[in-house]
Amino acid sequence: MAEAMIGTATNAGLRRKARMARDEHQSRAMSPQRALRLALEKTADEDLSLALTAASCERSKTDHAGLIALIPDAMLLILIDGPEGATGVMALDGAILSSLIEVQTMGRVLTRPAPDRPVTRTDAALAAPLVDGVLTRATGHLSEHPDRHWACGYRFGAMIEDRRSLGLALTAPDCPQYHVFRLPLDIGPGIRTGEVLLALPLRPDPALAAAPEPADPSRQLQDRVLAAPARLDAVLCRLHLPLSAIRALSVGDVLALPPDAMREISIEVAGARRLATARLGKLDGLRALRLNPSGQGQGAVMLDDPDGFDTEAKPTLSMALTAAVPDPVAPPSRLAARQPAAGNPPAEALDAAMTPPAFQEDLMSLTQEEDDPFQQVALSFGEGPAAA
Repeated sequence: MAEAMIGTATNAGLRRKARMARDEHQSRAMSPQRALRLALEKTADEDLSLALTAASCERSKTDHAGLIALIPDAMLLILIDGPEGATGVMALDGAILSSLIEVQTMGRVLTRPAPDRPVTRTDAALAAPLVDGVLTRATGHLSEHPDRHWACGYRFGAMIEDRRSLGLALTAPDCPQYHVFRLPLDIGPGIRTGEVLLALPLRPDPALAAAPEPADPSRQLQDRVLAAPARLDAVLCRLHLPLSAIRALSVGDVLALPPDAMREISIEVAGARRLATARLGKLDGLRALRLNPSGQGQGAVMLDDPDGFDTEAKPTLSMALTAAVPDPVAPPSRLAARQPAAGNPPAEALDAAMTPPAFQEDLMSLTQEEDDPFQQVALSFGEGPAAA
């Protein structure tokens, strides 16, 4: 009788080892169920010297609420951490937990039933080698499996006190569905029966995500061209003077500007090509330009009135531009004393144009006649008499 029992136990052990070797040989093509079953048996046998058999592995899917309802109260709950912040849970019942404690403290599994007691953090620490071993081996078995994106990369995280805390710890909003694996265990074999439950979040396969469309080369070129800096020059006016008058310019000389210079400022690009005309005004206390309607300049565009654009700006300077150009030749006389060249206005006309009261009057009359919301202003630089 004793010999028959020894032979039966030996045959069962040989069959278990043969099945483990066969399963390991087929691990590259195995399913997640087989990978978990093999990982659990090998971890218990090789790392903990605990003989157990997982005869089957049931797989199902459930949502967050269904998972919480599926787990019994008395099980040890281990939160497992996965890639990209994913979290799952491994639950061990009292039979497998007591067997783990007994084999690590006394070297064998006792034949008495597992005690019914609350689980502690010490229990979780003693179960950590089994949890990490199962997850690591399962990752290795499924490294080339199509389901590796959701089944691999997990490790022991922390003990969870109860199901309510587990519901708060699981990242349900991003992973509303879970793969649930239930493995009934034969411990000993024949000494106890237990169960391990593993739940992993269902995550989409990154390889199947829609790949971005290749960028259009012409579109890329267009984006680069449109992002290139473009310089715009605001030209107040252009004066034509003889070379002799230009050479005679010095600090304090005054150049008369056309009456419409302030409202016909030319917006130009390289090559003196006009894009639009604009009026001079103020915005937030700074000089600003407002584009004229398209009918008033080549290529001009009409814009809505910008918020804060000062339409009541008062003329503070005379309609003159005071030159700050150094005199490279140092002529003996000033521009006002020189005889104008043919085709230029006489000196008397230039002196009259430089008289501030006349310009102030002309500016006001233009504003009243045409109801121009932008008061004409003038620019001044240098140390001339018209500078503010």
